[in-house]
Amino acid sequence: MSDLIICVGFFYLIHLFLTMTLSLHKVPLVQWTYTGGDISNMTPLSSRMASASDNLRQSLPVFLAFALLSIILNVDNLMLAQSWFGLRILYLLGAILNLYQYKLIRPIIWIPSIVILVLMGCNLCI
Repeated sequence: MSDLIICVGFFYLIHLFLTMTLSLHKVPLVQWTYTGGDISNMTPLSSRMASASDNLRQSLPVFLAFALLSIILNVDNLMLAQSWFGLRILYLLGAILNLYQYKLIRPIIWIPSIVILVLMGCNLCI
């Protein structure tokens, strides 16, 4: 489980840098370095990456809490945690491929990841 937590951490860092890197040809680096920077010229792909990063930040704290509690309490949540991570990778790929322009595609990937978090939490209580 600790290896998976490290992989998720690196995945999060990739999320953070994708938004900026995919727009450097349209937005100068200096604009990304301060809060008042004008990043309104982001590419559509960068905008989708920013949205995917925001979505990840909503569930990441719960995942990390449940993953760490699983280690501390010696609860086997590894398969659920791997499934959550797989769905998060799919979510990112969906954003890259612009699949979320179609109705109901986003919830097909997003809702199961939330259900998995609930199942991880339930395993901790049993």
